[in-house]
Amino acid sequence: MNSEYKERVLAVLRRVTGKNVTELNLETDLRSQLSLDSIQVVELFAALEKEFEVELPLSLMTVKTGKAFLQMLEEELNQ
Repeated sequence: MNSEYKERVLAVLRRVTGKNVTELNLETDLRSQLSLDSIQVVELFAALEKEFEVELPLSLMTVKTGKAFLQMLEEELNQ
């Protein structure tokens, strides 16, 4: 994963959740780690679209781990 993308995603996560995300384990479920409810997931998705100026596929909302999410996001941004 491009480190610039990762840092931007982490910055958006901090803004949306108000939580310290530097200790995230990207191998486990992000929703449970951050205690995200469905509204926060939608807010996060919208904030990421705004940050990267792209329309993301809805399938990205169902990705569980941070690692998988970052990989799919990078693939989408590189198209």
